[in-house]
Amino acid sequence: MSVRKKRSARLTFCQAVLALQSLAALFATLVLWGLDRAGEVSLPGGVLWGGGLGMVVLLAYAAGQQAKRWGLALGWALQVPMLLGGFIEPDIAVIGACFLLTWLAGVRLGGRIDRERAAHDAALEAEAAGAGEPA
Repeated sequence: MSVRKKRSARLTFCQAVLALQSLAALFATLVLWGLDRAGEVSLPGGVLWGGGLGMVVLLAYAAGQQAKRWGLALGWALQVPMLLGGFIEPDIAVIGACFLLTWLAGVRLGGRIDRERAAHDAALEAEAAGAGEPA
């Protein structure tokens, strides 16, 4: 009996969090644009759109790079700008904090699930080898 390799839970969780965070960054950019037009905040258009859409693209890119060694570090680094967005609009920091907690849970729980899967698969392989079946 051969054990089929499963997709990494950490990879799946991290990609999902970053993809959703990319959408949140898009909506935050649109909110800031509306607040700028209403005179509630004052941001140059290039900073608003360049920074906002830059974050959207970077978060989407990071989601696709999670299978690489440095992808996880990029995901961690991109949590910071969402928190710093609170200096412009405090609600962005609240959303950033929620995503940071979700990111942390995805990294930790995904890693734990991957370790438990590996241990379970190793036990199945050992059981199959002990029973004389080809692995």
